[in-house]
Amino acid sequence: MEDEISIHKRVIGAAISVIVVALLVPAAFWAATWALDRAFGLSRLFGMPWSSIVGAAGILVGLFWVLWSWSYLLFVGRGLPLELCGRALQPTRFLVTTGPYAYSRNPMMLGLLSILLGIAFLRGSVTAFVSVPVIALLWLFVAESEEAELLLRFAKDYSKYRTEVPLLLPRLSAYVHTSQAKTD
Repeated sequence: MEDEISIHKRVIGAAISVIVVALLVPAAFWAATWALDRAFGLSRLFGMPWSSIVGAAGILVGLFWVLWSWSYLLFVGRGLPLELCGRALQPTRFLVTTGPYAYSRNPMMLGLLSILLGIAFLRGSVTAFVSVPVIALLWLFVAESEEAELLLRFAKDYSKYRTEVPLLLPRLSAYVHTSQAKTD
């Protein structure tokens, strides 16, 4: 089938996703907040070992959400979670409302923010703790363009899903999708 993603694209997409989300973004966040703390002479907010335990837990929870959501976009949505300037490079062919997407419309961002919050705890850094909500607010602009695109592609199904599932913080029970497209 012409629309199917080749194995080559899947491997490249997986590698890029892992490198960006699991390595580059956290490393850049660590380096930037370290440099800011050093430039302003800021010291740690709290000591070890609790900050390490909470930080490691945040990173592990974040990795879980990122990998879980990535796998659903790839295998259920039949697309890749790669974007450039808010545009999907290989958009999903199907609306994904199961798995992590039954709890949050943006579980990958939830995971990334959890990873960054984990890093903030590991570092005990004032600038890291301040940066996480700033990054979340900046991400809202990207989310707006993503949602506009999804509304165009999946119309009523996405509109209903959007009213039932929170943007970021997960709901306590799973959303159950019922197609609206065939009822008109």
